[in-house]
Amino acid sequence: MSDPQQADPQAPGFDRRSLLQAMLLATVPLPVLAEGAGARFGGTFVVCCGSEPRHLNLNIATDIPTKEIGNPLYSKLVGMKRDLSPRADLATDWSVSTDTLAYTFRLQAQARWHDGTPVTSADVKFTFEEVLFVYHNIGKVMAPLVETIETPDATTVIFRLKRPSDIFMTFIAAQSYIQPRHIYDGTNIMENPANLRPVGCGPFRLVEWSRGREVVLERNPDYFLPDRPYVDRIVTRFIPDASARVRALEAGEVDYLAYLDLPPSAIGNLQKNPEITVTSHGHEAWGSLVELMLNLDRPPFNDVRVRRAVTHAINRPFIVERATFGLARVATGPISSDIAWAYTDDVPQYPYDPAAANRLLDEAGLPRRDGVRFQVALLVPRTTEAFVRAGQIIVEQLRAVGIQVQLRPVDTATAAEAVYTKRSFDMFISSFTSGPDPAIGVERQYVTSNIRPVPFTNGIGYRNAELDALFEQAAASPDRAARTALYKTISTRLADDAAMVWLYENAAYSAFRKDFSHLHSWAAESIYNYSDVMWQKGSPSRG
Repeated sequence: MSDPQQADPQAPGFDRRSLLQAMLLATVPLPVLAEGAGARFGGTFVVCCGSEPRHLNLNIATDIPTKEIGNPLYSKLVGMKRDLSPRADLATDWSVSTDTLAYTFRLQAQARWHDGTPVTSADVKFTFEEVLFVYHNIGKVMAPLVETIETPDATTVIFRLKRPSDIFMTFIAAQSYIQPRHIYDGTNIMENPANLRPVGCGPFRLVEWSRGREVVLERNPDYFLPDRPYVDRIVTRFIPDASARVRALEAGEVDYLAYLDLPPSAIGNLQKNPEITVTSHGHEAWGSLVELMLNLDRPPFNDVRVRRAVTHAINRPFIVERATFGLARVATGPISSDIAWAYTDDVPQYPYDPAAANRLLDEAGLPRRDGVRFQVALLVPRTTEAFVRAGQIIVEQLRAVGIQVQLRPVDTATAAEAVYTKRSFDMFISSFTSGPDPAIGVERQYVTSNIRPVPFTNGIGYRNAELDALFEQAAASPDRAARTALYKTISTRLADDAAMVWLYENAAYSAFRKDFSHLHSWAAESIYNYSDVMWQKGSPSRG
């Protein structure tokens, strides 16, 4: 791209989002961790979060606040680098058999749970078989892939697959937070007290959770990686108001805002602040889509004509400009263009066309009475500025075609209960990460087997046996080219069905104070990874 300072906003093909990205990436060199060199120890890293989770069990809830706070408490078998390759974590090394049906992981021999109990292969087996494969919104659809999980000794785990898989290692790197068997075995996983006071084996351990105010984590002195973590404490403070979060970052009252907590309206000014780093790096695993979910089990959204009409009635480019300040891209279907190998825009489209929307609503037998065809409520996460702005725009645009919408801003936990547990909603604006593989983030939203009371599953109640079979075939195939063709067919069918209103592809930016380094330096999901973060004013030795 040419010098961003010379770009012409009026020129054909001008891309405001690409311009800002170029400016940010050109002016913000990100540090790369050189392990063991130049380390600084001590200090408190203060994270700011707009929403407070109901618990910290990352295997039964995958929303960002739960992961953002809970991730430092746990370890996965492997992490995921920015190039989507695995990095050692609880597993020191791993191997794959020549037929790609056996994955062998060798665990850290010195790993201990926060209560001092050794971590063993039995914990890994239990986590997958009794937690991830039962309760996790993606794990349940992964379970049929695994034939057995073997534990020949305390530090060795062998996964034997029924067939070769293009996605198995991706799932492990993205989702496999290992939990203690001795805490959860024989209990109600969903209600276990450890969900509120986790016992993990990660770099930090829970000290205090002051509801409505903050969560305090302290360094785990028995963590299995030498010198890690570098900071002594992580404090997560809850600030629901978006502008107040930004003011706190600017004033040095907090040190970090992750992307859903960072309002797009603030990015331009923060980028000019010499004390703050703003980056789009470290979000490579997202492929994040912002979607308007419709409850397909409730009339009139069980009528495809109404769903198509709603999509025609919404001016998505206008939402991108006004709600995200031009940082996002209009979505064209169920798979983000960030997953280039599985993406296609050659699917049925419903451009902004109120006249077409009115015709479809008339055909669906929904005449205007005193100007109103029907009334619905729209839930929107109140702490995400862009979602609230988008909701306000949608209310006005649907009113123009006779749909009266009541906007209901709610906290994240309340929305999850209404949408997924009780399914007592009409419409909901949500962000779904569809990357790094559609079998990880897209399939969970549409397969019939995933209509269950677990957050971020098939909350819309979409049912299509033919699509279920295509999703299964795409996930099962070890051949990337074959999977590409299948996902393009799936995208076409879902778009023809207007299964959701795909609003825009989320622009992911996070911001942190330059007193801290080694953030967003290696991980594809950097907003969860704090074991490497350093306070630049810390001591060169642990002391």
